[in-house]
Amino acid sequence: MPHFCKLVFLVLATFATVKSARADDAVDWSGKVYRGKLLVKGETWSFLNEQGKMIPLRELSHIRFNKQSTVLSKAPLTRVLHLSADEQVSGLLQRLDGKKVAFVTAWGQTISLDRTQIRGIGQVAGSLVAWHEDFDTSLNAWQIEGKPKLDPARAFFGKSSLLLTAAGQRAERAWKTPLREATIRFFLHDSGPASGMRCTIALLSKPPRIQPPTVVVEAGAYTCINMQRTFGPVAATTGWHLFAAEISPGRLRVFVDDDCLGETPLDDAATIQSIRCGAEAGAKLGKEHGKVWIDEVSVTWRVPVLSWPNASKDQDVVWLEHGEQLFGRIVKADSESVTLDAKFGMRNLAWAQVRGILFAQPNAITPPEPIEVTFRPCAGFPVDRLRVKLIGWKGTALKVVHPLVGELTLESERLHGVRNVAK
Repeated sequence: MPHFCKLVFLVLATFATVKSARADDAVDWSGKVYRGKLLVKGETWSFLNEQGKMIPLRELSHIRFNKQSTVLSKAPLTRVLHLSADEQVSGLLQRLDGKKVAFVTAWGQTISLDRTQIRGIGQVAGSLVAWHEDFDTSLNAWQIEGKPKLDPARAFFGKSSLLLTAAGQRAERAWKTPLREATIRFFLHDSGPASGMRCTIALLSKPPRIQPPTVVVEAGAYTCINMQRTFGPVAATTGWHLFAAEISPGRLRVFVDDDCLGETPLDDAATIQSIRCGAEAGAKLGKEHGKVWIDEVSVTWRVPVLSWPNASKDQDVVWLEHGEQLFGRIVKADSESVTLDAKFGMRNLAWAQVRGILFAQPNAITPPEPIEVTFRPCAGFPVDRLRVKLIGWKGTALKVVHPLVGELTLESERLHGVRNVAK
């Protein structure tokens, strides 16, 4: 996967002058770096450097922008839509049939594309999504205490979320395969610093720890306990936040959005086998009864990196975890599984077994636009990229048009980079 430099666009109220002290970098074809700002007048895009020189965009290899703020997705990120060999968009696969693919992007747009326009669909962040809980149906798969409930009034995405409102409420979920190299993610929303409730999310290991590593949400702050090193607290802010536990051999690290809350060593043989969400009476009493909503819990495990296989001209391909390929016709797929009609018959495969799917390509898919824009789908995820035409600024965001996705407005905090694909 190509590496693209970090960037954030700053939009000026008037494009003729630079009033902000913040500057971004532009790199020309010789490798020389300039500090300044990207500007547009009419249909002419240029980079104004700190010496006041306007450099046409065509004379630059790429522009890299300073990271400005944390960005969250507006949909669960479980799959990656590959539009061509060098374009990808992270999001959620809703459904696939014999003709169309319906996909929700990280910025919340539902797009419907003909499958002949798509190279394929893969797993997000080079991992396999082993398990995903959206709290849309029931809590039957969870061990519960104290009657936590599903709340249809507030959800990160979908129909409902898990709501904790009283001390003693708990919900615990284990998975079949203990995790040694994996990431656990969930979104959390609490009722604010006035809350008198303390929420804990414990990561339970095998062999068990008497005091398991735990994320704590209390009195307007995020912290962690029972870890060797802690870096909090991080001040809580209104809205949903992404929490992630990254598990690797010998180490566990916990994050909220872009901030690391703490890390602790793990024994070589230790694995994480379940997550337990709970509510307690807060040490700092507030003015109102506390509430915490948890949604979109996912478990992904990392797999060795393999190059994407070549597409077949007349058959679809299901690319399995260890690199094997199954050929046939993909008749349907959704967020849970893929159904392949092949010579050996109809076969239903869970996404936990599948690296990706590729569609038959009698003709090569060639992205027509020479400008590549890269953008952040969410904190902690690799950047996405599209080949687009730049068409303008809108407020503090870049407006582009893509031949398949259509017009797209990318907020400044989501933007990551611009690159000239061809000199």
